[in-house]
Amino acid sequence: MNYNPSTIARIGDIARGIQVDTGIMLNTTYMAQSQQEDFNVYGRIMLLNLFLEVTTDFGAQATLFQYTYSCATHNPAIVATKLGLVSLSIASATIGSRVVWIGGAVGGTTHVICNTTGGISDLICVAPMIVGYKDGVGTIGHLTTIASLASGACYHSLFYVPMSDGAYVTAIR
Repeated sequence: MNYNPSTIARIGDIARGIQVDTGIMLNTTYMAQSQQEDFNVYGRIMLLNLFLEVTTDFGAQATLFQYTYSCATHNPAIVATKLGLVSLSIASATIGSRVVWIGGAVGGTTHVICNTTGGISDLICVAPMIVGYKDGVGTIGHLTTIASLASGACYHSLFYVPMSDGAYVTAIR
């Protein structure tokens, strides 16, 4: 049986959460040892899955990576609160590789690089997180440290379920 594309999309939203993707970002700009905001979070959501996917091979620099949450409208402001432990080096990741946020501190890490075979990763979030708060406006971004990536590109995918009235997520770029 062939389903209508809108039916396929709706089934996907129900089964895995609502998906939001950023555009493709050049590593020389967005993986340069600085905090970068990727998604706006309006209200409270349950974060089901979050990952970076490589679209152009990464440079060999020993860059470390982790996702963060910020909220300038909170009093006091929440600035780049880490969503878990930092990854190992993401150097030389190839097209189709992913850096996956897996939730709680499973195995002592929460950001895992899956780069043995591009296009395949057997890791998903095992401990979803509640992010934001009713009527809050925040961001989910990423922080890179140790070294800037000199080449490559990637995009980010986020999957969520709204948990407060009118809650939603948008990509910043």
